[in-house]
Amino acid sequence: MSQYVYHEPAAYGFKDRDGHDGKFFGTESPRTQHLIIECADKLTVQLTEKEAEFNYYVIEGNGYFIFNGDKQEVAKGDLIVVPPGTKYTFGGKLKMLLVNTPKWLAEQEVVEKL
Repeated sequence: MSQYVYHEPAAYGFKDRDGHDGKFFGTESPRTQHLIIECADKLTVQLTEKEAEFNYYVIEGNGYFIFNGDKQEVAKGDLIVVPPGTKYTFGGKLKMLLVNTPKWLAEQEVVEKL
């Protein structure tokens, strides 16, 4: 049976991974992944996703994203679209919904320590 409504997960799928936490919704979509991302300070890495587009929606808080060296401020209500191949990192006190298509796989991502 297909599920249409997903409530925010209580449990974290990962904690303090490179400066952020994540809760996976566990949706049944074969193509798209949905999760809550929380950041209390900043990422300790710069990311480059090779295949997936990452779409972040700021639910709470404010902070910044740095795309290919260009810093942009973000706040509640902002949508951040990160195309494949973009180097980026972020920081601030943020709670965001992340939707990525296709689903994230570790081998699709380049992670560089800051």
